[in-house]
Amino acid sequence: RLFPHQPDSRHPITLTMLCSLCVQLQSSCSSEYETALFKAAFVLAFFGAFRSCEFLAASRSDSSGLALARSDVLIADRTLFIQLRRSKTDQTARGAEIVLHAAPAGQLCPVLTMGAFLAVRPRVDGNLFIHGDGSCLSRYQFLSVLRTCLAAQGYQAASFGIHSFRIGAASQAAHQGFSAEQVRSVGRWRSNAYRAYVR
Repeated sequence: RLFPHQPDSRHPITLTMLCSLCVQLQSSCSSEYETALFKAAFVLAFFGAFRSCEFLAASRSDSSGLALARSDVLIADRTLFIQLRRSKTDQTARGAEIVLHAAPAGQLCPVLTMGAFLAVRPRVDGNLFIHGDGSCLSRYQFLSVLRTCLAAQGYQAASFGIHSFRIGAASQAAHQGFSAEQVRSVGRWRSNAYRAYVR
């Protein structure tokens, strides 16, 4: 290979860090709605091990339909069902269903967090993650708020990116004793590429 693959230097966002970031949002966001929006996006990014292009819009005015839409999400029986219509490793758009279960009482819960956001989200179709004025939550905005929160928590923010949630999810699964097949399933990897994400 002419340009050998460089090791990914981005740091993982751990579950403990995620909990702290969700608390920090209350100080870093401009309104209760924005706090609910970013908390739902952060929590989904981690528990769903999403790539940025799978759940976030490219810009505030993005109308491509590639990011998660409101119609892709359903909560039923304390379970969050997410229909991923297309991903990096699914070029034929066969899609995949991501199922996230409610966490035990007292723990950060993706189902409750998403439910809280949907309760205040404007009742419109289109992208799932939108601001109160209906514009899309963009990747740039997500990263900017993430790094603001990280810096406020004393971390070197530049060492983290949106992919840090995905890295953290893979690392969490591996540290909990998941098998290789189970870790691949968490991030929808089709090969042993997941190993590069485990820290």
